[in-house]
Amino acid sequence: IQRVKMKSLGEILVEEGYITKEKLEGALARQYSSRLGEILINAKLINFEQLQHVFNIQKEELCPLGDILIELNYVTAEHLLEAQSKQYNLKVVNLSEYNINPDVFSKVPIDVLKHHNVLPIDIREGVLMVATSDPEDVLAVSDLGFISGMHIELVLSSKQQILSFLE
Repeated sequence: IQRVKMKSLGEILVEEGYITKEKLEGALARQYSSRLGEILINAKLINFEQLQHVFNIQKEELCPLGDILIELNYVTAEHLLEAQSKQYNLKVVNLSEYNINPDVFSKVPIDVLKHHNVLPIDIREGVLMVATSDPEDVLAVSDLGFISGMHIELVLSSKQQILSFLE
């Protein structure tokens, strides 16, 4: 039995010159991907095929999208942080250059910080600033707020930087 590969409408439109491959990838990203994927495609850091590949892996392994993108060397940790910063409208903090307020460590036990992979870095007007690599972890924000009795403000930092400070 001979199999014939059917072309998608998008492939035909690109071949016929009706749209560019970049415009197709952008349209497909908006339709099928997370906002993070769209941001990375629009920044030309990945293409739609790479994003689909990552989604397929994510379905099987249940890993965060960013971890897979970095593991496959599709993006660097810095590129991922920049994209997440746009996605969540959060500031990126380089922990090795930040003067961490030592008073923050009295607010939350270290085992809780390690469990959630977060690092408090400052206290400003009764708000605990916390570095995270996963801004969607609402449980971490809830736990930190409950334990510290403070409002939590998230900033972004790489998972590796946070882990190195927690060890």
